[in-house]
Amino acid sequence: MKLKDRFSWIKHLDFILIDLLCLMVAFIIAYFIRFEKMNLFEDREWSVLFLIICFVNLVVTFLTKPYSGILRRRYYLQLNKEIILLVNQVAFTCVLFYALKIGTFFSRTMIFIMYFVYFALSQISKYIRKKKLTGELPLKRREIIIKVENTKGETELDCIDKRSKISKLVSSFIKRTFDIIGALLGCLILIPLTAFVFVLNKLNEEDDGPIFYIQDRIGKDGKIFKMFKYRSMVVDADEKLEEFLAENEDVKNEFKIYRKLKNDPRVTKVGKFLRNTSLDEMPQFINVLKGDMSIIGPRPYLWVMT
Repeated sequence: MKLKDRFSWIKHLDFILIDLLCLMVAFIIAYFIRFEKMNLFEDREWSVLFLIICFVNLVVTFLTKPYSGILRRRYYLQLNKEIILLVNQVAFTCVLFYALKIGTFFSRTMIFIMYFVYFALSQISKYIRKKKLTGELPLKRREIIIKVENTKGETELDCIDKRSKISKLVSSFIKRTFDIIGALLGCLILIPLTAFVFVLNKLNEEDDGPIFYIQDRIGKDGKIFKMFKYRSMVVDADEKLEEFLAENEDVKNEFKIYRKLKNDPRVTKVGKFLRNTSLDEMPQFINVLKGDMSIIGPRPYLWVMT
């Protein structure tokens, strides 16, 4: 009996592996979002951090046993177990960072993004796995056929999606659920973060404008929506840009090509900090929650009146 209890985790190995896989995927996604590149395993320090976080996940899982009785447990009770698992992982990681004195070498923004993407992704994945094991979710294979046809010497790609309407609705529902969970977690962080940015702006005597910057962007199906960001420039940024470009021809050519400046004089001291840490993008969780944007998807184009 004792031997059975000791190795009882083996029967829940599928959930353990799913959770670990979601953590790995979340780490890669967060690294790409933060640094816009995928070569994390070429960097020794980030590779070591990846192994540390996976190790923490396994240790906390074995200590807390969140999957014991998972098939019999109600979903809201299992969610409580999952939250405890997440909190323990974050706490364990913070302790290791402090003990090993490595906290200053890594991006806190990237770690935060990783954990909320991991939580959302793991909940959806384990929910589907549980439904499948209990027979409540008979999955049907999706079929996507790609035809390659030559017309007048040109190659055309015709993508045909043969999924049923129900399959499409389920796919959209899962994606939207992922967005809502991630956005809610992000919005919780926005409350203290907004207060922090407000204090920084007040301490910065050279700038006394609003906290948020709202800009028109092009969303799905060409719909125009208001995108939120923390303001990182002076209030009259557009007017100052015109004056600056008129006085500097080289800078004008740079802006014409890249639509941004490497050393932009309009950026405030607080704005530089927000941009370097990518915190200026955090209010976009509001847009995700509203349905204007998605956590995983293309960046919305800038709307320019002509």
